[in-house]
Amino acid sequence: MNTTFEFEVHTEELNLVSNLKNQIDEIYQKQAIFGLSLETLELTRRFSATYPIVENLDEVNPTEFNKFVSLSKHLERNLLQELK
Repeated sequence: MNTTFEFEVHTEELNLVSNLKNQIDEIYQKQAIFGLSLETLELTRRFSATYPIVENLDEVNPTEFNKFVSLSKHLERNLLQELK
């Protein structure tokens, strides 16, 4: 029995990632990183290192993309708490 899995990337996920990328770029440009916790800095580092998978969505492993979206949500939550 052959089963196939259709991998779908939702627009909301791409919007989240895009907005988060812009926000991180802005934080670094304003040098506001000095007020962030070490955990959030590590999350931004991992986000930036993994971000290139968005450019090759046709070749991305669904599991890796889901991990990236989960990381993005965690980073977004931390940024909202720390940048109030």
